[in-house]
Amino acid sequence: MSLILDQSASISHLTKDIDNSDKESFKVDLGLTNVAINIQPAAAEDTILSDGVFAQTWIAFVTQSGIRAGDLMTITSNQDRTFVVKGVEYWDMLDLPHYELTLTEFVETEKS
Repeated sequence: MSLILDQSASISHLTKDIDNSDKESFKVDLGLTNVAINIQPAAAEDTILSDGVFAQTWIAFVTQSGIRAGDLMTITSNQDRTFVVKGVEYWDMLDLPHYELTLTEFVETEKS
């Protein structure tokens, strides 16, 4: 039995800027590139429990460890999609260990 991991993602952690210690920015974790992932719309219960917004909250499944709440996830198979990791939960059921991530879709808006 295996998970259906049909997309790939790149994970970025928030780190202090080398040039300015008062500034932080997201840097891609080279150990967390090309992470196999499956993303699905969150059910109404999951959206409410995570204090999410309908149609902007997602559940993802991965087998890779090292992803933390607050990380930025870019779907490398579709560069237009970026998510913020809101929560990470480890599951070890039916000989199928995996992590369940709660995601919020991140949409950048242009400043005028």
